[in-house]
Amino acid sequence: MKYTQYAGCAASLFIGYRKNHTHTLLMLFSLLFLPSCSSKEGLHFQDSNEAINAYSNLLHRIRLYDQASTDLIVDLAHEWRTVSDSVFACINRDSINNKNYHAKSAYDVINDSIIIEFERLIDGSSHNFKDYYHVLDKLSNQKLPREVEDLVVSAHVFFHSMDSMAIQPVDKRHTIQIYENTLNSALAQGIRSKQDILHFLKSEDIAFRLFLGHLSSWGDISLTNIKTQTEQQVKSIFDSSSRQRPIMSKTEIVVLMTMRNNRRLLQNAATCVTDVHKLSFKDSNQATAYLWMLLQPWLSIDGFSYTLLSQEEKESLEKLAAEMPQSFSKLESGRFPIDLNELPALLMKAYIDNL
Repeated sequence: MKYTQYAGCAASLFIGYRKNHTHTLLMLFSLLFLPSCSSKEGLHFQDSNEAINAYSNLLHRIRLYDQASTDLIVDLAHEWRTVSDSVFACINRDSINNKNYHAKSAYDVINDSIIIEFERLIDGSSHNFKDYYHVLDKLSNQKLPREVEDLVVSAHVFFHSMDSMAIQPVDKRHTIQIYENTLNSALAQGIRSKQDILHFLKSEDIAFRLFLGHLSSWGDISLTNIKTQTEQQVKSIFDSSSRQRPIMSKTEIVVLMTMRNNRRLLQNAATCVTDVHKLSFKDSNQATAYLWMLLQPWLSIDGFSYTLLSQEEKESLEKLAAEMPQSFSKLESGRFPIDLNELPALLMKAYIDNL
């Protein structure tokens, strides 16, 4: 398999499930975070006119800034989210009583204008991955419902326990055998209990870490079978929550599998950084594959995923942000469809646009 093919295949080993379960993630995201809209920090308006005036005043204040630091952008985004939630809630309340039906259109116009102003401010300065990490860190910290918070703590303990499981490196042939046997066994056994899911995640984690031990040398080996079987097993895990007698709830499955995804993305990126410092990337296809793998955490970890990171994982992501420029310089022969120097600003705009 060519390195360019490998890049896409390797990525699918840990993010493929998103394609079929994006709607589940979005639904859970809404369930988790909608309560924050009516927090004690919210503003209270007498009617839609007062709310729209407040929203218009916020737009005017943002327009006064010619430039903005990342800290200021974060502060303004926090304020925007609070004001926007309160204005929207007031408009919805009035619309039920058939009051001021033009307010929704005014809200949409002002909201779009505020987004344009944020994009202007972001474009007004150069940004790096540390800036984007700062945006993720400050704007993704939402308060989870107590029951979900308990679940997240339990899941962190589960995944942290895997770090104490030492692995003995084996050669490439045995690594493939172990990975395929892990998947074959899981698929043959099926999912009959919660323990089956947890056992698979532990076994798969060992196989994946063995796989990372040979990361730089997979370019000439087909990983299609592992990719296909991983997708089948992940689908089975998600499907197990839709049975007449679910093995685990959808919330449990999404939290577990998002944490699995986070863990693998960060493990993979850390291995890439280590390889970049010790290898010579004369093959542009190999350099391109490494570029994509280094970028996967930034392209895949959104606000929801970030909320589920452990403190150690957040520190790993922050460390990765600091290492990106030097890694890029080592991979200059690689190809990416946009200027890598522009990517942090694009990610910042995309994230803030979707607050």
